[in-house]
Amino acid sequence: MKVQIKILNSEGAEPERVYLSEMKNARTSKKVLEEVFRGKQAIGNENKILIRCGEDPNFYGVTTKAEITGWIEQRLKEDK
Repeated sequence: MKVQIKILNSEGAEPERVYLSEMKNARTSKKVLEEVFRGKQAIGNENKILIRCGEDPNFYGVTTKAEITGWIEQRLKEDK
């Protein structure tokens, strides 16, 4: 399943940063979570995480590790 990740630092931060990542064939929530943490490390603290899966045109905001994992697991099950 295709997963796109967008991580933005807090509004008004200097410099403004955006981390974009696309996984063409994500198979586990663990791999997606690793990519999210890689992006958070690149952007810094106080960031906003947005993810979209498959052909969904909208990004959805997620915050906690459990929320990210649950959201991805649900979509992987739907994709099978």
